[in-house]
Amino acid sequence: MVLLTAGRPWVAWWVGDPTDRRLEIDVCLPPERTEAGWRYIDLELDPVLHERDSRVEIEDWDEYEQACRDGWMSADDAKLARSTAESRAEALRRRDEPWQERGWQLLFL
Repeated sequence: MVLLTAGRPWVAWWVGDPTDRRLEIDVCLPPERTEAGWRYIDLELDPVLHERDSRVEIEDWDEYEQACRDGWMSADDAKLARSTAESRAEALRRRDEPWQERGWQLLFL
């Protein structure tokens, strides 16, 4: 199950893996609708909520740092990635946004 919106710098994925059910967020440049569907540019950082133990982590710092170091990501995009990852990780910890639970409901209909 995926949730994306034009203009918002993140995309949410509900992963129904029986051994590690989780809500993953791809931090990205805002998604754009195309003739073939949607596209977005991944900014590497991925806040993840592991349902089993309620653990929240931000994954892929190494990929983010390499993209910054090698010039694959502008300074503005790097700042957006870091601030979005941190705010989305906090939202996952609070678990107070209705869309978070709604994704699980839709995934398991």
